[in-house]
Amino acid sequence: MSSAPRIPGRAGRIVAALSAAGLAAALAACTSPAETASGGGGGDVPQAVVDNVAAHTGPVEATYAGPAFDVSALRGTTVWWVTQYAGNPFLASIGRNLTEALASVGVEVTTCDGKGNPVDANACIQQGIAQGADAIQVDGPEPATYAESLAAAEKAGIPVLSGAAVDVTTTDLADGLAGQTSQPFALTGELAADWIVRDSGGEADVLFLTTPDVVGSVSEQKAFEERIEETCPDCSLTVKGVTLANWANDLGPTTSSELVKNPEITYVVPAFDPMTQFTNPAILQAGRSDLTVVTVNGNLPFLQELAKGSPIKAMVGIDLDALAYLEADQLLRAMAGQETLSEVVAPVRIFDQDNVGDLVLEADAADDGSWYAGSGAYAELFAGIWKQ
Repeated sequence: MSSAPRIPGRAGRIVAALSAAGLAAALAACTSPAETASGGGGGDVPQAVVDNVAAHTGPVEATYAGPAFDVSALRGTTVWWVTQYAGNPFLASIGRNLTEALASVGVEVTTCDGKGNPVDANACIQQGIAQGADAIQVDGPEPATYAESLAAAEKAGIPVLSGAAVDVTTTDLADGLAGQTSQPFALTGELAADWIVRDSGGEADVLFLTTPDVVGSVSEQKAFEERIEETCPDCSLTVKGVTLANWANDLGPTTSSELVKNPEITYVVPAFDPMTQFTNPAILQAGRSDLTVVTVNGNLPFLQELAKGSPIKAMVGIDLDALAYLEADQLLRAMAGQETLSEVVAPVRIFDQDNVGDLVLEADAADDGSWYAGSGAYAELFAGIWKQ
């Protein structure tokens, strides 16, 4: 396990290494007294925090900047979809929607399971190359873990695209990749922080549980830390890390240990919602039903837990239907010889007790974008972009 030190209050000045987007957020958060709003606690909440939460609480609009293009010549082609792990429900949802999106223009999808390790993921890519794939989409693994396979695909003239790995708003396109898409990891961390600052009235003691061997988790964690530091001088933050392979064994004990060491903790933030399978029992066993859990992803079982009211109280969800259609568009552009777009990310939405009751918490709705822009919104949007 890895850990970061506890940060009491404002740990230091805003560092010069903040990205342009982070700096803009920091400046927006440095409001005057007239630009603050009272929250649930005794402190003041920057108006920028209140506004950011409000802007991401309602349904989203299906939009896209890419121009229309002709895909008719791609009918009958084949895309290999390489998933980091077929048993991951998050990635499985992307795969189902990606297959549906590409089928709408006559492109077939062959799935290959990376089985959770780089060796098998690379073997999938090499197999796709050997079988003459027209393009390869890799979801989950970081591009650095299959750099040699990228070189082989480039030599064979097969475009490879990355998804659901690094945050494309903060990470440049790796050599050999034809395009990339992702969820906005940094934004989800920022939104989780903002929800807590608003909910606590600017007086929260937070335990953040990260997965240090997953780049997206680290991006989310850093954004969360920076946002808390920028907007909540009366908040305290402890960060602990548990590697992906050790979730089942170590997340529960780590949570229990931190709650014993610091009984003042009021919020627990597992970076991804599947982690709550291990953290929530530890919270309840510690007799801390008063704690508020905030997490990220929006998988169906955990939104159902949120709807029950305990202990998950808020979640930043990611529209996986939209993400799949965005991936499909990038793939089709690469296959058609069109330029792919940069910074293509899935829309997100905050769910809490105020809006979770509006959702149909069933499997079909979890896949079709109903909770975000509406069922079929992205299928309709791209039907007008992909000319056949």
